[in-house]
Amino acid sequence: MSEGVLARVVRRETHSPRTVLTVVLLVVIMVAVAYGATELVLHIAGAAPLVMAPHEALAAIAGVPDLEGSEASVTVAIGVIAALVGLILLWLSFSSARRPRHESQISRYSVVVDNGVIASAVAENLRRELDLPKSSVVVGIGHRTADITIRPQPGQVVDRERASVIAQIELASYELRPPVKVRTRVVKTDERGEFS
Repeated sequence: MSEGVLARVVRRETHSPRTVLTVVLLVVIMVAVAYGATELVLHIAGAAPLVMAPHEALAAIAGVPDLEGSEASVTVAIGVIAALVGLILLWLSFSSARRPRHESQISRYSVVVDNGVIASAVAENLRRELDLPKSSVVVGIGHRTADITIRPQPGQVVDRERASVIAQIELASYELRPPVKVRTRVVKTDERGEFS
């Protein structure tokens, strides 16, 4: 496979498609167009409108600037809601919608790894290196950060800097793209801990 094809495959695996949003939006547009066409056909045929005749709707839209009182506030509220929906749709169209996965550069092939798998591997490595019980290390992998919480048993002392270096070395060995920064905290049972 060529580099371009692999890049597209990795992008499809690490980013969520907008299929559901697109289908819902198209269905809403199709219903609106079908309703408008039905009203137009009923008007041409001389039948009673389902809700409002096209000329009445146009007159209502043209009369919006002359509204006063509660009618004007309802119209403004509808306009604000329409603007918010438009802004949300714009934001959704430009946002990345990343899936909880990273690309690993460990071989010449494209490898996509789930964030949960990365978190489990880092937690297990930390647990072994620091000689901690299984439930003592919790790792959460985000798009650009790895949040590590270590809860040592009473009497155990864990150096936060050493734990951070171990996690950084482990994550560097995966050659993740985008790279992940490590934030480590050591929490005693009666403390909240601090991130490094």
